Amino acid sequence: MKRAGLILLSLIMMITMLAACSGGTKNGSGADTSGGTTPTATEKGEDNQEPVTLKVLRAGITVTQAEFEKTLLQQTKEKFPHVTLEWVDAPEDVELEPLITSGEVPDIMFVSTTSIATTLKDLDLVENLAPYIEKHNVDLSRLKPVVLDVVQKYSPEEGVAAIPFSVNLPVIFYNKDIFDKFGASYPPNEQMSWNQAIEVGKSVTRSDNGVDYVGIDLFGSSNIATGLDLFIIDPETGKADVTTPQWRKVFEQLQKSYEVPGYIGADGRYQYANDDDIFFNEQNLAIVAYNIAHLLGPLEELRQQGIELNWDFAPFPNFEENLGTGKAVNVHSLVVTKASKHKDLAFQVIANLLTDESQLALAKAGRVPTVEGKQFEEVYGQEIPVLEGKTVENIFKAPPRNAIKPHKFESKVRKFLTEAERSIAVDGVDVNTALRVAQEGIEKELETLNNTSK
Repeated sequence: MKRAGLILLSLIMMITMLAACSGGTKNGSGADTSGGTTPTATEKGEDNQEPVTLKVLRAGITVTQAEFEKTLLQQTKEKFPHVTLEWVDAPEDVELEPLITSGEVPDIMFVSTTSIATTLKDLDLVENLAPYIEKHNVDLSRLKPVVLDVVQKYSPEEGVAAIPFSVNLPVIFYNKDIFDKFGASYPPNEQMSWNQAIEVGKSVTRSDNGVDYVGIDLFGSSNIATGLDLFIIDPETGKADVTTPQWRKVFEQLQKSYEVPGYIGADGRYQYANDDDIFFNEQNLAIVAYNIAHLLGPLEELRQQGIELNWDFAPFPNFEENLGTGKAVNVHSLVVTKASKHKDLAFQVIANLLTDESQLALAKAGRVPTVEGKQFEEVYGQEIPVLEGKTVENIFKAPPRNAIKPHKFESKVRKFLTEAERSIAVDGVDVNTALRVAQEGIEKELETLNNTSK
């Protein structure tokens, strides 16, 4: 996950180059604007549907191939038997060989919804789905209000950029064996404040037989700040101020976690949860408080390999004043690329996931549905063996808050808050000083960004 942004940008650059070399472009109906026409399978009529292969790329988010097969692939087979979906996984680093050797651009991409308004928008890769929604009578009002809100916020004006795939709810994963080892109580089934979560983590932050155990890593400021609806750059004014009382509250919370005896490693290590494998490989991090897709799919894959952990869920924490909610909604989405030769068919494939039948299948496969309905939560995870015996209801006890569409430079200045975190944790810098230095860096960076973007 640490390299997700770099991976996605590299993938997109390759897609852009491939698209540029492909000759003519296609409009929404599949017509080739360079002179000829290439009818899609649906244009031939139900009685004469030719086989079509659509390439599907995962870029920058956690979707395992097994999850793809249980959701999009299975539902497509049932609805569109003439369509074959080919999985194109993102490389684990900047190596682009899978795309180069494929020789074709993907038709569909799994992406984070936030990337639609940033990198994907800048490179003009995403097809506007509004005409297809109208043509095929897709009712987006069935979406959960918080999901519809984020789709609208991250789409261009008078357009729709994506069909939401699943809600990536935040949750606590905790290793029961670590708590048992030290005779400590598990995290409760009621939502905790961050102060309470730090205290629970403190009970299992200690060394034993040469192994350093860490209770909880808050995963940095970006993981907890949206619980207070914070942004770095004001989307309306373009100004930044990270020295406000609310930002100080976020960093004081991080400071409390750093000050737990035994939390900072001997080598100055202060980040743990951003290493994807620490929870299930090193198994010395007791609590991961992050989005469910981050670990659930990988834990099921490990179970299939015969590696099982003794773990469970607890509700995601928040600051005291906003208990009853989690952090800003995080939605995994599906987009159709402008380079696809089968845009209409690709849209029908992803829109099919919004039917009740597909939403039930998604829920059973461990993906939180995007359509409103308690019936989907009731069957959640039924087909995922790794969830057997888990307290699944805890996933839904901290519903997400509405997203705030960030300023276009938000991601480019986040590095200054990351540096502030490090200076507090490792160098012992006080919160006010760290945030003042971050503010100065952000202001200089914004001046440069604004000048170069003119």
